[in-house]
Amino acid sequence: MKVTVKVPEYGLIGFEESAWTGRKTLSHNGKECAKLGKNKFILENGDIAQIKGNFLRGAILNIRNVEYQLTPAAKWYEYILALLPFLFNIIWGNVVSLVLIFPIVGGAIGGGICGVCFVLSLVLMRKTSKWWAKILIGLAVFAASVLICYGIALLFLSAS
Repeated sequence: MKVTVKVPEYGLIGFEESAWTGRKTLSHNGKECAKLGKNKFILENGDIAQIKGNFLRGAILNIRNVEYQLTPAAKWYEYILALLPFLFNIIWGNVVSLVLIFPIVGGAIGGGICGVCFVLSLVLMRKTSKWWAKILIGLAVFAASVLICYGIALLFLSAS
């Protein structure tokens, strides 16, 4: 996730965080800042900037005990939409009569697929500010996870 914010007295601050590794980088007026620690950076003018939070909880920049909001926290409905693949896999995959109608892979394989879809859904939803686009993204990732679990289940059934 990458964002650029205009901060009074400091100019443009660029913030980038990897959703997969959690690695954070900060730039001040287009130049990358040197790292002092995991969340501490030195700005061009020598001030120390600290990042609190992350792309889910909201990132806050702290310079000289003054806080600036870089990214807002994720909304409750974003979490619910991102959890849909897990909920479907847990509920549907544990009812034998439902699996006979529509087979899906569960267990570690299904959980791994749903975990990747959870992170992917949150990352994609955080890139837009429109609520209806977030709902569409969440439902599309949910549908993709169900189809992937269904396809893998069909592969296992055809191999036996």
